[in-house]
Amino acid sequence: MAEPILGPEEDPIEVVPVVVLSQVFPARPSSIPDIRNFVRHCLSESPLTDEGIREVGETVFRALLDAAGPTGSIHVAFRIFAEHVEVDVLHSDSQLPEPAREPQADGRASLTAAPSPEQVAPEQVAPDEVRIAELSPAGTVILGQPGQPASFAEWMSVALRREGLTQEAAARQLGVSVKTVSRWVGGTTEPRMRDLRRIQEVFGTLPLP
Repeated sequence: MAEPILGPEEDPIEVVPVVVLSQVFPARPSSIPDIRNFVRHCLSESPLTDEGIREVGETVFRALLDAAGPTGSIHVAFRIFAEHVEVDVLHSDSQLPEPAREPQADGRASLTAAPSPEQVAPEQVAPDEVRIAELSPAGTVILGQPGQPASFAEWMSVALRREGLTQEAAARQLGVSVKTVSRWVGGTTEPRMRDLRRIQEVFGTLPLP
């Protein structure tokens, strides 16, 4: 609970308790399960409703794609207040940013979400109650889940057939080389974090590990 205290001239100063949780991840799709687990942990400590949790989860992953560059790191930070949550997603060009330095913000997205009056206390919310689907944007395909492709290569092959696209046509629409698409389909490599946004725009779904 916020408690007012008196400042030097006896003006009340409101002291608001806040929990700050932050972590830095490599800016590559293979980091997404770790990012999702971190988001899940943070939201399990928050006062948000199920709708608020879904909104924050979607916002984090939209910001992730907006902020991502070809290399570097992604810094995700949560500020959890008694009645709302704030989150920042920042990109750094540094592969291993020093803990004492602020990451260089190539992209930033913030969201403030508040709970409804009937929301239960934070300590009553178990981490397992936050489902994976609630932490990803609408239209997301979670690779490896029941009924979903096991890998990005499998998803890409199906998507090309569904859209009636050759690898050459897909490469033009995605803004990458034909060799890159060929390697994706063959499972030799997977897209970088920043490629996922364009993939979502072209195919209408977002394949995430």
